Amino acid sequence: MQAPVLDHIGRIRDTLRGGTLVDDRVFDDVYPLHIRRASSIHWTPVEVAVRAAKLLAIEPGARLLDIGSGVGKFCIVAAAACDARVRGIEHRPHLVEIAEHAAAKVGVDVTFTTGTFSPADAEGVDGIYLFNPFAENLCASSDSIDVTVERSLARFERDIGLVEQLFREARVGTRVVTYCGFGGQLPAGYTLATRERCAGMIELWVKTGHAGRGERVAQRGLTESPASGTPVTSPAAAPRPSARPCPADSHTSPDPRSS
Repeated sequence: MQAPVLDHIGRIRDTLRGGTLVDDRVFDDVYPLHIRRASSIHWTPVEVAVRAAKLLAIEPGARLLDIGSGVGKFCIVAAAACDARVRGIEHRPHLVEIAEHAAAKVGVDVTFTTGTFSPADAEGVDGIYLFNPFAENLCASSDSIDVTVERSLARFERDIGLVEQLFREARVGTRVVTYCGFGGQLPAGYTLATRERCAGMIELWVKTGHAGRGERVAQRGLTESPASGTPVTSPAAAPRPSARPCPADSHTSPDPRSS
């Protein structure tokens, strides 16, 4: 017999849809205990997911893609908070199963795909979200989600190359939000539209079809903008991440947070 859904889980969708944030400790009750324990490192905080979704879904029915969706937290929050069609790609089948169960508990319609991504996944997509999904390849085993998939420098470099190719093949107008970077560099033709601090660093890039020089960075809680005449490039391209570099004390909730 299936365990009853906690009352507060049943209210998550309506709360987010009404424009109110949900505490990460409340949201994470949709997941098994071992998944909640991984939340502070691997899953997007609710506050960040809502902000990223709103930056990506600027039109009703926007089609969003989460690369490395894990247990689906970004996808579920985005589907609840915005009028968007959301799809997540995750290479661990057991995490996809957990994500699907969580989406059903919250009552949102999200598509999860098991497997690896390819540049072809950019077709028909309006917005792409990445929470530094390839950094796990470079971190210690104790900091990884699990050891069920390949993790290596070779895979990191391969995935970075693939996602950069995906960005090149995306249509003009595609919006990309990175949270804590993604380990690579946005190709020429993307303009940095905003850079914000929100439990870590969020960047919105928009494919404009040209290299984009000297665009002003929209500021929200952060005073910085690209130097005039300097190509706008992602600061995530510099040092390779050893783990998802987000401050542990900057979540919506005081506890370890909530892809």
